[in-house]
Amino acid sequence: MQIFIEIKQNLFKDGSGVALGVFDGVHKGHVEIIKNAVSFAKKNNLASVVATFSNHPHTEITGQAPHLLSTFEDRMRLIEELEVDAILALEFDTRLRHMSAQDYFTKVLVDCLASKYISVGYDHKFGFNQEGNPDKLKEWGKKLGITIHVNPPVDIHDEPVSSTRIRKNLAAGHVKLASILLGRYYSVSGKVTQGLKRGTELGFPTANIMISSNLVIPGVGVYSGFAFIEEENNKNLPCVINIGHCPTFKDENSELKVETHIMNFPYRELYNKKIKIEFVDRLRDEQKFSSKEELIKQIKKDCELGKKLLYDIKGSKYQ
Repeated sequence: MQIFIEIKQNLFKDGSGVALGVFDGVHKGHVEIIKNAVSFAKKNNLASVVATFSNHPHTEITGQAPHLLSTFEDRMRLIEELEVDAILALEFDTRLRHMSAQDYFTKVLVDCLASKYISVGYDHKFGFNQEGNPDKLKEWGKKLGITIHVNPPVDIHDEPVSSTRIRKNLAAGHVKLASILLGRYYSVSGKVTQGLKRGTELGFPTANIMISSNLVIPGVGVYSGFAFIEEENNKNLPCVINIGHCPTFKDENSELKVETHIMNFPYRELYNKKIKIEFVDRLRDEQKFSSKEELIKQIKKDCELGKKLLYDIKGSKYQ
């Protein structure tokens, strides 16, 4: 898969089928938009292209992007898995912010990508002041013989799937529903940093993971999940994940921590290793315990419940 970062004339001389959007998280709705472009391109011997941005547009428009569901690298990987030939990932800067919808259509979608087919979401907006929309695309596309496919919303539980909806569910700790909306377990990655080794003292060593500050971190609580130590290629290691402030040991307003106890895993130092954790289900709220003994008893219960939930998973992960 090729990745282009600049607007150039005639990148695809034989034409392309384009999926247009930001695609943060590459959720089920996004997948439908992209698959339609890929399918049309294959049937018509065109290049399949995703036209997106390397940064979230709100970074330029408001000065602060929403917390993201995926890093740029993960977004590119997820798109590549959909058999896309190329990605045009422009930096959304002042120039693009002030480009009219008509100019974006002409300079990017026509002159640069030679679009023959554009797949877009029903609520997509683009161009200065978000003046561009699917109706405008249809109007302009018709004049040039470009097919515009407007994808209807993908509804789950009677509501459209959207990145905003997924962010809200993750913030509330509803990781199971977020996974259904995404079509995969929500995951974050980061390097293991040295902690206070309280988990080791309690008999449940944990890896403290430094997560990028611009990613969505699920709400405070305890979760079951899977860990993947990337450098060692260890996959689907069952784990219990704690997100919180360690209220049993310190003030509840202390720094938020993300730490995971990998079950049935031979203990060793993992400092500076990169670990990916997938969130499967929420086990409970964070609690303050009256003693270490009470905390140990609860951690044992968390591990037992976590094992049951993880080892009971059969067939589709998202049923």
